[in-house]
Amino acid sequence: MRTVSALLAGLALSTYPALAQDFTTLKGHGGPIMGLAVSESGEVASASFDNSVGRWQNRTPQWLEGHAAAVIDLIFLPDGRIASGADDFSIWLWDGSDGRELGRHKGKVTDLAVSHDGAILASASWGGTIGIWPLVDPDAAPVLLDLRDTGANDVSFSPDRGLLYAATSKGDIRVYDLSAPDSARFRTLVRHGFAINEMVLSPDGSWMAYGAVDGVTRVIDTQTGTVLRDFTLERRPILAMAYHGDTGKLAISSVHGYLSVIST
Repeated sequence: MRTVSALLAGLALSTYPALAQDFTTLKGHGGPIMGLAVSESGEVASASFDNSVGRWQNRTPQWLEGHAAAVIDLIFLPDGRIASGADDFSIWLWDGSDGRELGRHKGKVTDLAVSHDGAILASASWGGTIGIWPLVDPDAAPVLLDLRDTGANDVSFSPDRGLLYAATSKGDIRVYDLSAPDSARFRTLVRHGFAINEMVLSPDGSWMAYGAVDGVTRVIDTQTGTVLRDFTLERRPILAMAYHGDTGKLAISSVHGYLSVIST
């Protein structure tokens, strides 16, 4: 989702055939690639079913080894470090070639998000919890938000870091106020009924796009949950979404291999 905005920039160039011919193939993983991240400086990192994180310098990979199962998602932090989450239930932090386990869930890690100031990392898990991991304050303790009756597929921070949005396998979108005394309390923004796989929050936090396992793709108001647009085309599960701010385009991919690019 948010890690592939550079790929959307490439889609924006597709109207210029001469420019679209320039590409580089990165080879080396021993299994399917599950996630990509692009840093502000253009550095690429990859997560793979081969249990590895690849950090690429041009076409040369630096292999970051620590996970004991498939790496599902990864993200660049504002300070240049990488966070990764995997099927082994763990979240790792990588500083150059050095890594350490940051924390652990009771189920596979499905998504990672970092607050805009880089102070907090959030992790979604099928183990019934959302992890809140402080990255700056050494005295702050991590928190596991109990989802009670479901798993989390996706997480996203509001621009001011105060709110955390979580999409669940139960089919709702929850809003957690992390500045509240009891941050485990939430309000339900959407009750969809089918698992929500992906969310994309607008840069100003006023709207959100989400994609669900039943193929529904909608844009909602983040204050009221009101549906602003419905882009549902067919009943096929939505697997990935990404937003490119410079062009205002939203990319949506489905389990059947289709990629839709929508102007917002």
